[in-house]
Amino acid sequence: MIKRIISLISIAAVISSCNNSGKKVAASQSDQSGKAEKVEFASLVANPDNYIGKNIIVEGKVVHVCTESGKKLFIVGENPDIRLYVAAGENMPKFPMDLLGSEVSVEGVITRVGGPAVAMVEGESHSEGMDAQKIPEAGGNKMSADSCETETALAGQSSLANIIMEYRSHTVK
Repeated sequence: MIKRIISLISIAAVISSCNNSGKKVAASQSDQSGKAEKVEFASLVANPDNYIGKNIIVEGKVVHVCTESGKKLFIVGENPDIRLYVAAGENMPKFPMDLLGSEVSVEGVITRVGGPAVAMVEGESHSEGMDAQKIPEAGGNKMSADSCETETALAGQSSLANIIMEYRSHTVK
């Protein structure tokens, strides 16, 4: 009787350890698929649709850090007239103000919103997975205290106007 109990316990231990190793393999495979791809800013501008839903790393110069919430910044590449909106979710820390003027590498997922990012109704986000952001309306309507020429310029640009990068991390160059 004791031999049977020990045998059953041994078999149960082997089976449960097999299940655990399978979960570890699945987790490591999903980690590899989430690896960020480095993308040139010019390539993102030329073909933004190629990067929608992808985790990428892009380099640029920080031209604006939100002073109100600290949860958004704008970066530019070689053309200072084309800006990429980078938004940190509610669970992410605020962007340090000393990033302004710095060259950075930013990692995040590219998302397309319904219209120009700054034309969304304040407090509403059309981006799935994003926390509600206070994004002012364009065109002289009610604006937040942090509205500025950078957001107005974003609404008027021909490329990346309806693209948001959901921030994951950054490094200063």
